[in-house]
Amino acid sequence: MKNILIYGASGHAKMIIDSIEKQNNYNIKGFIDSYKPLHEVINNYEIIGNLDMLPELINTLHIEGIVIAVGDNYDRQQAYKNITNIAPQLQFITVIHPNAVIANDVIIEEGTVIMANAVINSSAKVGKNCILNTASTLGHDSTMADFSSLASGVNIGGNTQIGTCSAISLGATVIQNISIGKYTIVGAASLVLKSIEDLKLVYGNPIHTIKDRAKDSKYLG
Repeated sequence: MKNILIYGASGHAKMIIDSIEKQNNYNIKGFIDSYKPLHEVINNYEIIGNLDMLPELINTLHIEGIVIAVGDNYDRQQAYKNITNIAPQLQFITVIHPNAVIANDVIIEEGTVIMANAVINSSAKVGKNCILNTASTLGHDSTMADFSSLASGVNIGGNTQIGTCSAISLGATVIQNISIGKYTIVGAASLVLKSIEDLKLVYGNPIHTIKDRAKDSKYLG
């Protein structure tokens, strides 16, 4: 069983731990977190270091993989870049809850996390380090680019394209044949009936408010 670390001691990390423990296919050695105190314990796992300590931890604990438990897409992308620069040999672990439903021909790339009751339909593709949260659905032939995310209860229609680092927030619905640009946020409970450009914040049912945003604009509290 591979020894792994979890980057980010967050609420999202607790959900990831639950999925890993249910699958029982990795040995979690602890957290690394650059913002919380060392030795704090979360869900029975200790914060054992920060990012600067990663090479030492890899050697002493025989670490083979890591999961990034960061909900904000841009921050998760930056964490991926930092970890890759420090430890290019480290594998990014894909975590799939046993209650997720995934069609046989779906492509899922490294580091992605798929939570309980999520559904991914036939011929869909999910990129690196994406998140499909609880009871979200991704329609047939749809694509999520790297570092994108679906919050709990999101429904995505077929043949939909979601751009890099874009986030579809709680309970939103996107109809079929829609394209959502890069670094774009769809607000909670929104209904998306038309395509959206890069770097936008949109919300409404149907969407009626569209604002510009920066790549690193915060959208998670």
